[in-house]
Amino acid sequence: MTNSTYASLPPGFFGQLFEHAADPVFVLDIAGHFIAVNQAACDHTGYSRNELLTMRLEHIDETASPQQLTQRQKDGWTTSAMHLRKDGTRIPVDMHIKMVEHEDRWLTLIICRDVTERSLKEIEYRNIIQTTADGFWSSSATDARILDVNEAYCQMVGYTREELLTMRIFDLEASESPEETARHISRIIESGSDFFETQHRHKDGHLIEIEARVSYASIRGGMFYTFVRDISVRKRHEEELKLAASVFNASSASIVITDRDNKIVSVNPAFTTISGYEPEEVVGKNPNVLSSGKQSKEFYRDMWESLARYHYWQGELWNRRKDGQIYAEQLTINIISNKDGSVHRHVAIFSDITEKKQAEDLLWRQANYDSVTNLPNRRLFLDRLTQEIKKCRRATTSLALLFIDLDRFKEVNDRHGHNIGDQLLIESARRLNACVRGTDTVARLGGDEFTIILTNITEATGVETVAKNINNALQEAFHFNGLNIQISGSVGIAHYPADATTPDDLTTKADIAMYASKRHGRNRICFYSDELEC
Repeated sequence: MTNSTYASLPPGFFGQLFEHAADPVFVLDIAGHFIAVNQAACDHTGYSRNELLTMRLEHIDETASPQQLTQRQKDGWTTSAMHLRKDGTRIPVDMHIKMVEHEDRWLTLIICRDVTERSLKEIEYRNIIQTTADGFWSSSATDARILDVNEAYCQMVGYTREELLTMRIFDLEASESPEETARHISRIIESGSDFFETQHRHKDGHLIEIEARVSYASIRGGMFYTFVRDISVRKRHEEELKLAASVFNASSASIVITDRDNKIVSVNPAFTTISGYEPEEVVGKNPNVLSSGKQSKEFYRDMWESLARYHYWQGELWNRRKDGQIYAEQLTINIISNKDGSVHRHVAIFSDITEKKQAEDLLWRQANYDSVTNLPNRRLFLDRLTQEIKKCRRATTSLALLFIDLDRFKEVNDRHGHNIGDQLLIESARRLNACVRGTDTVARLGGDEFTIILTNITEATGVETVAKNINNALQEAFHFNGLNIQISGSVGIAHYPADATTPDDLTTKADIAMYASKRHGRNRICFYSDELEC
Protein backbone atom coordinates (compact mmCIF):
# COMPACT_ATOMS: atom_id res chain seq x y z
CA MET A 1 0.00 0.00 0.00
CA THR A 2 1.53 3.31 -1.09
CA ASN A 3 1.51 6.68 0.68
CA SER A 4 -1.07 7.90 -1.83
CA THR A 5 -3.30 5.05 -0.77
CA TYR A 6 -2.92 5.98 2.92
CA ALA A 7 -3.73 9.58 2.00
CA SER A 8 -6.99 8.53 0.39
CA LEU A 9 -8.26 6.95 3.62
CA PRO A 10 -10.72 8.96 5.75
CA PRO A 11 -9.22 11.09 8.51
CA GLY A 12 -8.98 9.17 11.82
CA PHE A 13 -9.25 5.80 10.07
CA PHE A 14 -6.22 4.31 11.81
CA GLY A 15 -7.43 5.66 15.13
CA GLN A 16 -10.71 3.83 14.66
CA LEU A 17 -8.85 0.62 13.73
CA PHE A 18 -6.73 0.99 16.88
CA GLU A 19 -9.67 1.62 19.14
CA HIS A 20 -11.95 -1.07 17.81
CA ALA A 21 -9.37 -3.88 17.37
CA ALA A 22 -10.51 -7.12 19.02
CA ASP A 23 -7.08 -7.79 20.50
CA PRO A 24 -5.59 -5.66 23.30
CA VAL A 25 -3.10 -3.12 21.87
CA PHE A 26 -0.55 -1.21 23.99
CA VAL A 27 1.81 1.58 22.87
CA LEU A 28 4.82 2.24 25.13
CA ASP A 29 7.49 4.90 25.15
CA ILE A 30 11.15 4.08 25.39
CA ALA A 31 10.92 4.03 29.21
CA GLY A 32 8.15 1.45 29.24
CA HIS A 33 5.22 3.78 30.06
CA PHE A 34 1.90 3.16 28.40
CA ILE A 35 1.15 6.19 26.22
CA ALA A 36 -1.82 4.69 24.33
CA VAL A 37 -4.14 1.72 24.90
CA ASN A 38 -7.32 0.60 23.18
CA GLN A 39 -10.62 -0.46 24.76
CA ALA A 40 -9.73 -4.16 24.38
CA ALA A 41 -6.61 -3.48 26.51
CA CYS A 42 -8.80 -1.98 29.22
CA ASP A 43 -11.18 -4.93 29.12
CA HIS A 44 -8.21 -7.30 29.13
CA THR A 45 -6.54 -5.83 32.23
CA GLY A 46 -9.59 -4.57 34.15
CA TYR A 47 -8.05 -1.08 34.40
CA SER A 48 -9.55 2.08 32.98
CA ARG A 49 -7.75 3.93 30.21
CA ASN A 50 -6.70 6.66 32.61
CA GLU A 51 -5.32 4.11 35.05
CA LEU A 52 -3.32 2.32 32.39
CA LEU A 53 -1.81 5.57 31.11
CA THR A 54 -0.24 6.05 34.55
CA MET A 55 1.27 2.55 34.54
CA ARG A 56 4.22 0.75 33.06
CA LEU A 57 4.42 -2.66 31.32
CA GLU A 58 5.91 -4.41 34.36
CA HIS A 59 2.73 -3.52 36.32
CA ILE A 60 0.81 -6.07 34.26
CA ASP A 61 3.80 -8.26 33.21
CA GLU A 62 6.19 -8.82 36.11
CA THR A 63 8.81 -10.43 33.84
CA ALA A 64 9.00 -7.56 31.33
CA SER A 65 11.52 -4.69 31.32
CA PRO A 66 12.02 -1.76 28.92
CA GLN A 67 15.64 -2.79 28.41
CA GLN A 68 14.55 -6.21 27.09
CA LEU A 69 12.12 -4.55 24.70
CA THR A 70 14.68 -2.12 23.28
CA GLN A 71 17.29 -4.85 22.93
CA ARG A 72 15.05 -6.78 20.52
CA GLN A 73 15.29 -6.40 16.81
CA LYS A 74 13.09 -3.74 15.24
CA ASP A 75 11.56 -6.32 12.87
CA GLY A 76 9.33 -7.56 15.67
CA TRP A 77 8.98 -10.81 17.57
CA THR A 78 6.43 -12.92 19.32
CA THR A 79 6.64 -14.12 22.90
CA SER A 80 4.44 -15.56 25.62
CA ALA A 81 3.71 -13.89 28.93
CA MET A 82 1.39 -13.95 31.91
CA HIS A 83 -0.57 -10.72 32.44
CA LEU A 84 -1.81 -9.67 35.86
CA ARG A 85 -5.32 -8.22 35.92
CA LYS A 86 -6.49 -5.58 38.35
CA ASP A 87 -8.47 -8.22 40.28
CA GLY A 88 -5.35 -10.31 40.72
CA THR A 89 -6.16 -13.01 38.19
CA ARG A 90 -3.52 -14.04 35.69
CA ILE A 91 -4.09 -14.36 31.96
CA PRO A 92 -1.76 -16.24 29.60
CA VAL A 93 -1.09 -14.24 26.45
CA ASP A 94 0.87 -14.32 23.25
CA MET A 95 2.43 -10.90 22.54
CA HIS A 96 3.58 -9.64 19.17
CA ILE A 97 6.04 -6.81 19.82
CA LYS A 98 7.42 -4.36 17.27
CA MET A 99 9.52 -1.19 17.53
CA VAL A 100 8.07 1.65 15.42
CA GLU A 101 9.43 5.14 14.76
CA HIS A 102 6.98 8.01 15.11
CA GLU A 103 7.83 11.72 14.97
CA ASP A 104 11.52 11.03 15.48
CA ARG A 105 11.14 8.82 18.49
CA TRP A 106 10.96 5.07 18.98
CA LEU A 107 7.83 3.54 20.41
CA THR A 108 6.94 -0.06 21.26
CA LEU A 109 3.76 -1.54 19.83
CA ILE A 110 2.42 -4.62 21.66
CA ILE A 111 -0.55 -6.59 20.32
CA CYS A 112 -1.76 -9.24 22.77
CA ARG A 113 -3.97 -12.27 22.41
CA ASP A 114 -5.61 -14.05 25.32
CA VAL A 115 -4.62 -17.71 25.03
CA THR A 116 -6.39 -18.89 28.17
CA GLU A 117 -8.51 -21.41 26.30
CA ARG A 118 -5.52 -22.68 24.39
CA SER A 119 -3.51 -22.91 27.60
CA LEU A 120 -6.27 -24.91 29.22
CA LYS A 121 -6.23 -27.27 26.29
CA GLU A 122 -2.46 -27.49 26.51
CA ILE A 123 -2.75 -28.27 30.21
CA GLU A 124 -5.37 -30.90 29.45
CA TYR A 125 -3.14 -32.29 26.72
CA ARG A 126 -0.17 -32.30 29.08
CA ASN A 127 -2.17 -34.07 31.78
CA ILE A 128 -3.34 -36.68 29.33
CA ILE A 129 0.07 -37.50 27.93
CA GLN A 130 1.75 -37.39 31.34
CA THR A 131 -0.77 -39.59 33.11
CA THR A 132 -1.19 -42.22 30.40
CA ALA A 133 0.64 -45.48 31.01
CA ASP A 134 1.72 -45.50 27.37
CA GLY A 135 4.74 -43.62 26.16
CA PHE A 136 4.17 -40.51 24.06
CA TRP A 137 6.25 -38.19 21.95
CA SER A 138 5.68 -35.58 19.31
CA SER A 139 8.24 -35.06 16.60
CA SER A 140 8.95 -32.97 13.57
CA ALA A 141 8.14 -34.51 10.22
CA THR A 142 10.87 -32.37 8.68
CA ASP A 143 13.92 -33.72 10.51
CA ALA A 144 12.39 -36.41 12.81
CA ARG A 145 13.55 -34.47 15.88
CA ILE A 146 11.67 -35.21 19.11
CA LEU A 147 9.86 -32.09 20.29
CA ASP A 148 7.94 -33.35 23.31
CA VAL A 149 7.88 -36.53 25.35
CA ASN A 150 6.12 -37.82 28.46
CA GLU A 151 7.59 -39.40 31.55
CA ALA A 152 6.27 -42.87 30.68
CA TYR A 153 8.40 -42.96 27.55
CA CYS A 154 11.41 -41.62 29.46
CA GLN A 155 11.14 -44.52 31.88
CA MET A 156 10.53 -46.93 29.00
CA VAL A 157 13.81 -46.13 27.23
CA GLY A 158 15.90 -44.97 30.19
CA TYR A 159 16.63 -41.45 28.90
CA THR A 160 15.74 -38.20 30.62
CA ARG A 161 13.36 -35.76 28.95
CA GLU A 162 16.26 -33.38 28.31
CA GLU A 163 18.25 -36.12 26.59
CA LEU A 164 15.34 -37.18 24.41
CA LEU A 165 14.65 -33.60 23.28
CA THR A 166 18.13 -33.58 21.70
CA MET A 167 17.50 -36.83 19.81
CA ARG A 168 15.76 -37.92 16.64
CA ILE A 169 13.60 -40.95 15.90
CA PHE A 170 16.55 -42.57 14.11
CA ASP A 171 18.50 -42.60 17.39
CA LEU A 172 15.89 -44.85 19.04
CA GLU A 173 14.66 -47.04 16.18
CA ALA A 174 16.37 -50.46 16.23
CA SER A 175 14.42 -52.53 13.71
CA GLU A 176 14.81 -50.20 10.73
CA SER A 177 17.82 -48.56 9.18
CA PRO A 178 17.75 -44.73 8.93
CA GLU A 179 16.87 -45.10 5.25
CA GLU A 180 14.02 -47.47 6.02
CA THR A 181 12.74 -45.15 8.75
CA ALA A 182 12.83 -42.21 6.33
CA ARG A 183 10.72 -44.17 3.83
CA HIS A 184 8.38 -45.20 6.66
CA ILE A 185 7.96 -41.53 7.63
CA SER A 186 7.05 -40.69 4.02
CA ARG A 187 4.41 -43.39 3.98
CA ILE A 188 2.88 -42.09 7.21
CA ILE A 189 2.75 -38.56 5.81
CA GLU A 190 0.91 -39.91 2.76
CA SER A 191 -1.55 -42.07 4.71
CA GLY A 192 -1.97 -39.80 7.73
CA SER A 193 -1.48 -42.56 10.32
CA ASP A 194 0.02 -45.98 11.01
CA PHE A 195 -0.09 -48.73 13.59
CA PHE A 196 2.88 -51.08 13.72
CA GLU A 197 5.32 -53.04 15.86
CA THR A 198 9.01 -52.28 16.04
CA GLN A 199 11.93 -52.21 18.45
CA HIS A 200 13.48 -49.29 20.31
CA ARG A 201 16.89 -49.35 21.90
CA HIS A 202 17.09 -48.66 25.63
CA LYS A 203 19.81 -46.37 26.91
CA ASP A 204 21.63 -49.39 28.36
CA GLY A 205 21.58 -51.08 24.95
CA HIS A 206 18.89 -53.73 25.31
CA LEU A 207 16.01 -53.84 22.85
CA ILE A 208 12.40 -53.06 23.76
CA GLU A 209 9.50 -54.49 21.81
CA ILE A 210 7.27 -51.55 20.88
CA GLU A 211 3.74 -51.16 19.56
CA ALA A 212 3.37 -47.70 18.01
CA ARG A 213 0.32 -45.70 16.87
CA VAL A 214 1.31 -42.63 14.86
CA SER A 215 -0.84 -39.73 13.59
CA TYR A 216 0.38 -37.05 11.23
CA ALA A 217 -0.76 -33.40 11.33
CA SER A 218 0.21 -30.82 8.71
CA ILE A 219 0.92 -28.07 11.22
CA ARG A 220 4.19 -26.37 12.12
CA GLY A 221 5.78 -27.83 9.02
CA GLY A 222 4.39 -31.30 9.78
CA MET A 223 4.10 -33.05 13.14
CA PHE A 224 3.93 -36.67 14.27
CA TYR A 225 2.04 -37.58 17.44
CA THR A 226 3.04 -41.03 18.59
CA PHE A 227 1.77 -43.26 21.39
CA VAL A 228 3.95 -46.27 22.12
CA ARG A 229 3.42 -49.27 24.31
CA ASP A 230 6.05 -51.64 25.66
CA ILE A 231 4.93 -55.07 24.49
CA SER A 232 8.09 -56.94 25.51
CA VAL A 233 6.21 -59.08 28.03
CA ARG A 234 3.44 -59.80 25.52
CA LYS A 235 5.97 -60.70 22.82
CA ARG A 236 7.79 -62.93 25.26
CA HIS A 237 4.52 -64.65 26.10
CA GLU A 238 3.76 -64.98 22.40
CA GLU A 239 7.16 -66.59 21.84
CA GLU A 240 6.54 -68.91 24.75
CA LEU A 241 3.16 -69.82 23.24
CA LYS A 242 4.78 -70.42 19.85
CA LEU A 243 7.38 -72.62 21.52
CA ALA A 244 4.68 -74.48 23.44
CA ALA A 245 2.71 -74.93 20.23
CA SER A 246 5.83 -76.21 18.47
CA VAL A 247 6.49 -78.67 21.27
CA PHE A 248 2.80 -79.64 21.29
CA ASN A 249 2.79 -80.30 17.55
CA ALA A 250 6.27 -81.83 17.26
CA SER A 251 6.13 -84.05 20.34
CA SER A 252 6.34 -87.77 19.66
CA ALA A 253 4.25 -88.29 22.78
CA SER A 254 0.49 -87.99 22.45
CA ILE A 255 -1.00 -84.96 24.21
CA VAL A 256 -4.69 -84.68 25.03
CA ILE A 257 -6.15 -81.59 26.73
CA THR A 258 -9.59 -81.78 28.31
CA ASP A 259 -11.76 -79.20 30.06
CA ARG A 260 -13.07 -79.31 33.62
CA ASP A 261 -15.81 -81.72 32.51
CA ASN A 262 -13.18 -83.99 30.90
CA LYS A 263 -14.30 -83.17 27.37
CA ILE A 264 -11.46 -83.12 24.85
CA VAL A 265 -10.58 -79.59 23.66
CA SER A 266 -7.33 -80.29 21.82
CA VAL A 267 -5.08 -83.13 20.67
CA ASN A 268 -1.69 -83.06 18.97
CA PRO A 269 -0.60 -84.87 15.77
CA ALA A 270 1.05 -87.67 17.78
CA PHE A 271 -2.36 -88.50 19.24
CA THR A 272 -3.67 -89.15 15.73
CA THR A 273 -0.59 -91.24 14.92
CA ILE A 274 -1.02 -93.41 18.00
CA SER A 275 -4.80 -93.67 18.25
CA GLY A 276 -5.83 -93.33 14.62
CA TYR A 277 -8.43 -90.67 15.48
CA GLU A 278 -8.43 -87.28 13.75
CA PRO A 279 -8.96 -84.22 16.00
CA GLU A 280 -12.48 -83.56 14.70
CA GLU A 281 -13.47 -87.11 15.63
CA VAL A 282 -12.68 -86.70 19.33
CA VAL A 283 -12.88 -82.98 20.21
CA GLY A 284 -15.86 -82.46 22.50
CA LYS A 285 -15.92 -86.13 23.52
CA ASN A 286 -14.79 -87.94 26.66
CA PRO A 287 -11.41 -89.72 26.39
CA ASN A 288 -13.23 -92.96 27.29
CA VAL A 289 -13.81 -93.36 23.53
CA LEU A 290 -10.33 -94.95 23.69
CA SER A 291 -11.20 -97.35 26.51
CA SER A 292 -10.20 -100.96 25.95
CA GLY A 293 -12.32 -102.30 28.80
CA LYS A 294 -9.25 -103.96 30.35
CA GLN A 295 -9.15 -101.58 33.35
CA SER A 296 -11.57 -102.06 36.21
CA LYS A 297 -13.86 -99.42 37.71
CA GLU A 298 -11.62 -99.49 40.77
CA PHE A 299 -8.62 -98.56 38.58
CA TYR A 300 -10.33 -95.41 37.30
CA ARG A 301 -11.74 -94.59 40.73
CA ASP A 302 -8.22 -94.64 42.20
CA MET A 303 -6.90 -92.55 39.30
CA TRP A 304 -9.50 -89.80 39.77
CA GLU A 305 -9.00 -89.82 43.53
CA SER A 306 -5.28 -89.22 42.98
CA LEU A 307 -6.02 -86.36 40.56
CA ALA A 308 -8.43 -84.78 43.03
CA ARG A 309 -5.91 -85.01 45.85
CA TYR A 310 -2.56 -84.39 44.15
CA HIS A 311 -3.58 -82.90 40.75
CA TYR A 312 -1.32 -85.56 39.23
CA TRP A 313 -1.46 -89.19 38.20
CA GLN A 314 0.94 -91.50 36.41
CA GLY A 315 0.60 -95.11 35.39
CA GLU A 316 0.14 -97.67 32.65
CA LEU A 317 -3.09 -98.74 31.02
CA TRP A 318 -4.46 -100.37 27.91
CA ASN A 319 -6.48 -98.43 25.36
CA ARG A 320 -8.03 -99.20 22.00
CA ARG A 321 -7.12 -97.63 18.64
CA LYS A 322 -9.70 -96.56 16.12
CA ASP A 323 -9.11 -99.82 14.21
CA GLY A 324 -9.88 -101.84 17.36
CA GLN A 325 -6.28 -102.79 18.15
CA ILE A 326 -5.39 -102.82 21.82
CA TYR A 327 -2.24 -100.96 22.81
CA ALA A 328 -0.40 -100.21 26.03
CA GLU A 329 0.39 -96.65 27.05
CA GLN A 330 2.43 -94.89 29.71
CA LEU A 331 0.16 -92.07 30.86
CA THR A 332 0.78 -88.92 32.91
CA ILE A 333 -2.06 -86.54 33.79
CA ASN A 334 -1.64 -83.10 35.31
CA ILE A 335 -4.32 -80.60 36.28
CA ILE A 336 -4.06 -76.90 35.43
CA SER A 337 -6.01 -74.93 38.02
CA ASN A 338 -7.77 -71.58 38.00
CA LYS A 339 -6.82 -68.93 40.56
CA ASP A 340 -9.60 -70.15 42.83
CA GLY A 341 -8.24 -73.69 42.74
CA SER A 342 -10.94 -75.11 40.48
CA VAL A 343 -10.01 -77.30 37.52
CA HIS A 344 -9.30 -75.44 34.29
CA ARG A 345 -7.69 -78.15 32.15
CA HIS A 346 -6.51 -81.75 32.32
CA VAL A 347 -3.30 -82.35 30.36
CA ALA A 348 -2.69 -86.01 29.52
CA ILE A 349 0.60 -87.07 27.94
CA PHE A 350 1.04 -90.67 26.89
CA SER A 351 3.38 -92.83 24.85
CA ASP A 352 2.71 -96.11 23.10
CA ILE A 353 4.66 -98.70 25.09
CA THR A 354 3.13 -101.77 23.45
CA GLU A 355 6.45 -102.99 22.05
CA LYS A 356 8.13 -102.28 25.37
CA LYS A 357 5.45 -104.23 27.23
CA GLN A 358 5.73 -107.07 24.75
CA ALA A 359 9.49 -107.11 25.19
CA GLU A 360 9.10 -107.03 28.97
CA ASP A 361 6.53 -109.81 28.83
CA LEU A 362 8.85 -111.85 26.62
CA LEU A 363 11.77 -111.35 29.00
CA TRP A 364 9.58 -112.18 31.97
CA ARG A 365 8.27 -115.30 30.24
CA GLN A 366 11.77 -116.38 29.27
CA ALA A 367 12.84 -115.90 32.88
CA ASN A 368 9.85 -117.73 34.36
CA TYR A 369 8.68 -120.34 31.82
CA ASP A 370 10.25 -123.40 30.33
CA SER A 371 10.98 -122.79 26.66
CA VAL A 372 10.10 -126.37 25.60
CA THR A 373 6.87 -127.08 27.44
CA ASN A 374 5.71 -123.48 28.24
CA LEU A 375 5.24 -124.60 31.84
CA PRO A 376 6.45 -122.51 34.78
CA ASN A 377 10.16 -123.15 35.38
CA ARG A 378 11.94 -123.68 38.69
CA ARG A 379 12.02 -119.97 39.47
CA LEU A 380 8.28 -119.39 38.98
CA PHE A 381 7.49 -122.72 40.64
CA LEU A 382 9.33 -121.69 43.82
CA ASP A 383 7.60 -118.29 43.82
CA ARG A 384 4.16 -119.88 43.49
CA LEU A 385 4.96 -122.50 46.13
CA THR A 386 6.01 -119.73 48.53
CA GLN A 387 2.82 -117.79 47.88
CA GLU A 388 0.59 -120.86 48.26
CA ILE A 389 2.22 -121.78 51.57
CA LYS A 390 1.54 -118.23 52.82
CA LYS A 391 -2.11 -118.58 51.79
CA CYS A 392 -2.38 -121.91 53.55
CA ARG A 393 -0.83 -120.47 56.66
CA ARG A 394 -3.35 -117.60 56.75
CA ALA A 395 -6.32 -119.87 55.98
CA THR A 396 -5.06 -122.87 58.01
CA THR A 397 -5.46 -125.12 54.97
CA SER A 398 -3.10 -127.62 53.40
CA LEU A 399 -1.51 -128.41 50.05
CA ALA A 400 0.29 -131.28 48.43
CA LEU A 401 3.51 -131.10 46.42
CA LEU A 402 4.10 -133.81 43.77
CA PHE A 403 7.48 -134.51 42.19
CA ILE A 404 7.24 -136.53 38.95
CA ASP A 405 10.16 -138.10 37.13
CA LEU A 406 9.63 -139.57 33.65
CA ASP A 407 10.86 -143.16 33.69
CA ARG A 408 13.10 -144.19 30.75
CA PHE A 409 13.05 -140.65 29.27
CA LYS A 410 16.86 -140.66 28.89
CA GLU A 411 16.72 -143.85 26.88
CA VAL A 412 14.14 -142.39 24.48
CA ASN A 413 16.12 -139.13 24.14
CA ASP A 414 19.42 -140.95 23.46
CA ARG A 415 17.86 -143.39 21.01
CA HIS A 416 15.55 -141.11 19.00
CA GLY A 417 17.20 -137.69 19.44
CA HIS A 418 16.36 -134.41 21.08
CA ASN A 419 13.51 -133.59 18.72
CA ILE A 420 11.56 -136.66 19.81
CA GLY A 421 12.64 -135.99 23.40
CA ASP A 422 11.22 -132.47 23.26
CA GLN A 423 7.95 -133.71 21.76
CA LEU A 424 7.72 -136.25 24.56
CA LEU A 425 8.21 -133.52 27.17
CA ILE A 426 5.55 -131.32 25.54
CA GLU A 427 2.97 -134.10 25.40
CA SER A 428 3.78 -135.19 28.96
CA ALA A 429 3.20 -131.60 30.12
CA ARG A 430 -0.15 -131.53 28.34
CA ARG A 431 -1.24 -134.81 30.00
CA LEU A 432 -0.14 -133.58 33.44
CA ASN A 433 -2.16 -130.37 33.05
CA ALA A 434 -5.17 -132.45 32.05
CA CYS A 435 -4.99 -134.29 35.39
CA VAL A 436 -5.26 -131.22 37.64
CA ARG A 437 -7.50 -128.18 38.19
CA GLY A 438 -6.95 -124.73 36.74
CA THR A 439 -6.00 -123.43 40.19
CA ASP A 440 -3.16 -125.98 40.51
CA THR A 441 0.36 -125.44 39.19
CA VAL A 442 2.27 -127.80 36.88
CA ALA A 443 5.96 -126.90 36.43
CA ARG A 444 9.07 -128.34 34.82
CA LEU A 445 12.15 -128.17 36.99
CA GLY A 446 14.49 -129.31 34.25
CA GLY A 447 15.42 -132.52 32.39
CA ASP A 448 12.60 -135.04 32.88
CA GLU A 449 11.44 -133.72 36.28
CA PHE A 450 8.04 -132.09 36.78
CA THR A 451 6.26 -130.75 39.87
CA ILE A 452 2.62 -130.18 40.70
CA ILE A 453 1.22 -127.96 43.48
CA LEU A 454 -2.24 -129.13 44.55
CA THR A 455 -3.96 -126.45 46.62
CA ASN A 456 -6.91 -126.57 49.05
CA ILE A 457 -6.43 -130.24 49.86
CA THR A 458 -9.15 -131.63 52.13
CA GLU A 459 -8.16 -135.33 52.23
CA ALA A 460 -5.20 -137.49 51.24
CA THR A 461 -7.35 -139.77 49.08
CA GLY A 462 -7.93 -136.89 46.69
CA VAL A 463 -4.19 -136.42 46.25
CA GLU A 464 -3.67 -140.14 45.68
CA THR A 465 -6.42 -140.13 43.01
CA VAL A 466 -4.66 -137.32 41.14
CA ALA A 467 -1.35 -139.21 41.39
CA LYS A 468 -2.91 -142.40 39.99
CA ASN A 469 -4.46 -140.42 37.12
CA ILE A 470 -1.01 -139.04 36.38
CA ASN A 471 0.54 -142.50 36.29
CA ASN A 472 -2.22 -143.78 34.05
CA ALA A 473 -1.86 -140.82 31.69
CA LEU A 474 1.90 -141.26 31.39
CA GLN A 475 1.63 -145.00 30.76
CA GLU A 476 -0.44 -144.47 27.64
CA ALA A 477 1.63 -144.80 24.48
CA PHE A 478 3.10 -141.69 22.83
CA HIS A 479 3.01 -141.57 19.04
CA PHE A 480 5.54 -139.36 17.19
CA ASN A 481 6.49 -139.66 13.53
CA GLY A 482 5.34 -143.30 13.36
CA LEU A 483 7.10 -144.17 16.61
CA ASN A 484 5.27 -145.88 19.47
CA ILE A 485 6.93 -144.84 22.71
CA GLN A 486 6.17 -146.17 26.19
CA ILE A 487 7.24 -144.45 29.39
CA SER A 488 5.88 -144.11 32.91
CA GLY A 489 6.19 -141.79 35.87
CA SER A 490 7.54 -142.08 39.40
CA VAL A 491 5.62 -139.80 41.78
CA GLY A 492 6.73 -138.50 45.18
CA ILE A 493 4.31 -136.60 47.42
CA ALA A 494 4.83 -134.32 50.47
CA HIS A 495 2.17 -132.39 52.37
CA TYR A 496 2.09 -128.95 53.94
CA PRO A 497 2.00 -128.60 56.91
CA ALA A 498 2.11 -132.29 57.87
CA ASP A 499 5.54 -133.00 56.34
CA ALA A 500 7.16 -129.55 56.14
CA THR A 501 6.29 -125.88 56.62
CA THR A 502 8.84 -124.13 54.37
CA PRO A 503 9.26 -124.26 50.56
CA ASP A 504 12.79 -125.67 50.79
CA ASP A 505 11.87 -128.39 53.24
CA LEU A 506 8.73 -129.32 51.31
CA THR A 507 10.56 -129.65 47.97
CA THR A 508 13.32 -131.70 49.63
CA LYS A 509 10.85 -134.15 51.11
CA ALA A 510 8.82 -134.45 47.89
CA ASP A 511 12.09 -135.18 46.08
CA ILE A 512 12.97 -137.86 48.65
CA ALA A 513 9.59 -139.49 48.15
CA MET A 514 10.01 -139.41 44.34
CA TYR A 515 13.39 -141.17 44.48
CA ALA A 516 11.94 -143.73 46.85
CA SER A 517 9.28 -144.41 44.21
CA LYS A 518 11.95 -145.00 41.58
CA ARG A 519 13.86 -147.34 43.89
CA HIS A 520 10.75 -149.44 44.36
CA GLY A 521 10.45 -150.21 40.65
CA ARG A 522 9.26 -147.02 38.98
CA ASN A 523 5.72 -146.19 37.86
CA ARG A 524 4.80 -145.88 41.49
CA ILE A 525 3.42 -143.40 43.98
CA CYS A 526 5.23 -142.76 47.24
CA PHE A 527 4.11 -140.47 50.08
CA TYR A 528 6.83 -138.94 52.20
CA SER A 529 7.43 -140.39 55.67
CA ASP A 530 10.27 -140.05 58.13
CA GLU A 531 11.23 -143.71 57.46
CA LEU A 532 12.27 -142.78 53.90
CA GLU A 533 15.21 -140.83 55.33
CA CYS A 534 16.45 -143.77 57.40
